[in-house]
Amino acid sequence: MTSPEKVDIDAQVCGIITDVLGSSAPAEIRLDDELHEIGIESLTILEIVVRIENECGIKIGDSEIFEAALSRVGDLVKLVQSHVGNS
Repeated sequence: MTSPEKVDIDAQVCGIITDVLGSSAPAEIRLDDELHEIGIESLTILEIVVRIENECGIKIGDSEIFEAALSRVGDLVKLVQSHVGNS
């Protein structure tokens, strides 16, 4: 069973990605979507992370972002979840 907190973070991260990508965002963003395939590059990921940090009240270090194996939306969600409640 999925916890409500996990579902909320999933939806929040996907919503932020949609907002940042704007009109180029796919109709639906799924956890298994490859970041580069939906138009997310290095600078875009930084913009997304700053929005996530502000909205979730967490801090993710720049080095952690680039050291993490962020290839899918779900990878980004897991990184956020690892910080929620730890800040």
